[in-house]
Amino acid sequence: MKTFLGLMFFHAASIAIAQSAPETIPTILAIRGANSGGCFPAPSLDISLKPNNLRLDFSDMRAAVSPTDEYDTEAAICVMIIELGAFPQGWRFGLSDVTYTGHAKLSGGARMQNFAVNAYFQWEHLKNSLLIEQPTVKNTSGSYLMDVPTTPVDFGLNGDYDEDFQVNIPNNNLAWSPCFTGQEYSYDDKMEVQFQFHAYLTKEGYSTTGNGVFGRIKGPALTAEFGLVWDKCDPLERNAWGHFRIDDFETCQRGSQTDSTTGKRTVQW
Repeated sequence: MKTFLGLMFFHAASIAIAQSAPETIPTILAIRGANSGGCFPAPSLDISLKPNNLRLDFSDMRAAVSPTDEYDTEAAICVMIIELGAFPQGWRFGLSDVTYTGHAKLSGGARMQNFAVNAYFQWEHLKNSLLIEQPTVKNTSGSYLMDVPTTPVDFGLNGDYDEDFQVNIPNNNLAWSPCFTGQEYSYDDKMEVQFQFHAYLTKEGYSTTGNGVFGRIKGPALTAEFGLVWDKCDPLERNAWGHFRIDDFETCQRGSQTDSTTGKRTVQW
């Protein structure tokens, strides 16, 4: 038996403004995991980027709800950062939706209560790259491309669940990345997307320890597949991009003084 929950009420008008994908797509430069609980994103993540979708496969994800409080709620949280480069000139992208698929095994009264997702795009730009003796100064800008704090589901109503599932979460507030110049694959610009995936368990009414494990005998434990939409744009608009902006976010000064133990010049932030 397969469970499907689709929330297909996103605004078609916002997606209609997107145009066909560019001939080239960004390159994945690095993947990092951070502050995760219930999954191990760095060693257990497979990623695939295509013109119309970004797919992330997790091989391990789990959570437990202890008997301390019979109404306890716990979450499996995966956080990872994907650094991108070699963007197509005169294009920007957005995330239309995300679809979670996988297999969940729940026991001890654990129920799958809801899913959540957010994706935050951050751009760091080196505004002063003159002589090495001068300070290098970075500005940073950022925006949430997708932020859905809760999507209700209800797997395991009878206290046990061992089935495949699929949950679609639309992005009702389409937001765009910066408009790319095509020169971002350089020392001057660092662009990355931080993803957070949450799966919340509850065991309301049960006094035992509840457990939830995502996984199959073969294949990923959980897959998150984002729909990508593209839009042509003017690269001159890039400098005005971002809901959050911090000037002089980071300054690096190669010091004129020397370390007293090594006699070498120091680098100061």
